[in-house]
Amino acid sequence: MPSRQEAPAARPVLSRRELAAAAIELIERDGLDALTMRRLASELGFAPMSLYTHVRSRDDLVDAIVEQLIERLGLGDDDATSPTADWRELVRRTLGAYRDLAVALPRSFELLALAPYGTAPVAPHLLATIARLEAAGLDPQAAREILGIVDGYASGFLVVWARSRETAAAEVDGVAALRDLAMFDRGIDAIIAGLDATLVRGGAGGRA
Repeated sequence: MPSRQEAPAARPVLSRRELAAAAIELIERDGLDALTMRRLASELGFAPMSLYTHVRSRDDLVDAIVEQLIERLGLGDDDATSPTADWRELVRRTLGAYRDLAVALPRSFELLALAPYGTAPVAPHLLATIARLEAAGLDPQAAREILGIVDGYASGFLVVWARSRETAAAEVDGVAALRDLAMFDRGIDAIIAGLDATLVRGGAGGRA
């Protein structure tokens, strides 16, 4: 008897989340400049127009990537909203999570670090962080100011650190060590001490 022809395998169904994950893999392998809708579709074996079922444009794809990067930070998985949490430790954990993400995904990290505050994925993330800082003892104004300061520090430092990994600059009198991750961690301690002295204790911005 002639063998019955097997039915072709079902084509996988894409999702917005899967597109973002694939885009992150592409960026980490080939860099940010490689991220185009056509290139991503080719990587996945789909026609470019099929991606627009899940994202409206490349900018919307970037929003999906940023949303996934925020999720990978894991900052919503702790008990930082407890009234007994200390704001200093919360800042350390938050910046430590940013550092770890930059180490794990140095090329994609820039999309999160430089994302405008008003974008759909970023604004809820920032508001949630402010709420955690308030729950940890800061008044609303101090919580917002501290978030702005530490985010500016972490974003600037880690973007430069990540980009510097792409170049093989010669070492000159230990200057390269000024941008290593040990210096980043020392900076966290210095910034927390300064914020505590000026905005919190000095400005009565929260519990001591």
